[in-house]
Amino acid sequence: MKGQEIVVFRPVEAALADLTARYKGLIWDVRIPDAMAEAKAAYKAINTHSITLEDARKREKAESLNYGRLVDSEAKRISDQLDALRLPIKQQIETETKRAEREREEKVAAELARIEAEERALKEAGEKRLADERAAIAAERAKLDADRKARDEEERKRREAIEAEERAAKARIDAQDREAREARDKADREAREAREAKERELRAIQDRIDAEARREREAAEAKAAAAERERRLAEVNALAVEAMIITLRQQIEGSKPHAGIAKAIDTYLAKQQPKAA
Repeated sequence: MKGQEIVVFRPVEAALADLTARYKGLIWDVRIPDAMAEAKAAYKAINTHSITLEDARKREKAESLNYGRLVDSEAKRISDQLDALRLPIKQQIETETKRAEREREEKVAAELARIEAEERALKEAGEKRLADERAAIAAERAKLDADRKARDEEERKRREAIEAEERAAKARIDAQDREAREARDKADREAREAREAKERELRAIQDRIDAEARREREAAEAKAAAAERERRLAEVNALAVEAMIITLRQQIEGSKPHAGIAKAIDTYLAKQQPKAA
């Protein structure tokens, strides 16, 4: 049986010697794009003959069952030799493809972690600025309170001195002193009330200014953070889409029914290369 030659297998067996001489034992550094392309070309060249052999085997086997067994035996013998060439190359390609895909996934994960860390830092910085602003406002209010207490103390001492003087002169100018004291008390009260009203007005104005400035600052920071987040998410999504397209292209490599899809993917990836550059 082994000595009987099957005519339809002659082209494949004739090509086998050339394929063996060209590809047997070769190892490609498939991490390099050019080497990966060469490995894929070699795999495709060998796989084409495997497909041709399988088609011929099916045709010959259909003619008769006995001849079919001979066809199967010879096809397996030649197929085993083709696989000995094809499968090591396939393993190199698949190993590098998985490594490259894993690296792309790791890059995407790292970019997402970096974006999250930056957003967290922006949030913490905004909260710290708000805390600092609140502390500054509290300090200013404390200063105003201290100033008011100091003025009140000075006023109290001044009034006590006046009252002491009035008591010493009370016998002589009792009526005049009473009128003067009432006038002074009224003036002091009006001055104090005017001063306190002015302070309340100033505090209200300052509070409005601070609130408006804080709202504008927070709105600007939120807008900038949202724009940056959308840009980075767009970059991450673009990387993920490209990774999925490359994976699909690798999965349908060598499949004739999907040749149109593979060509469309190759055209799309070729257009994306100048943009990436």
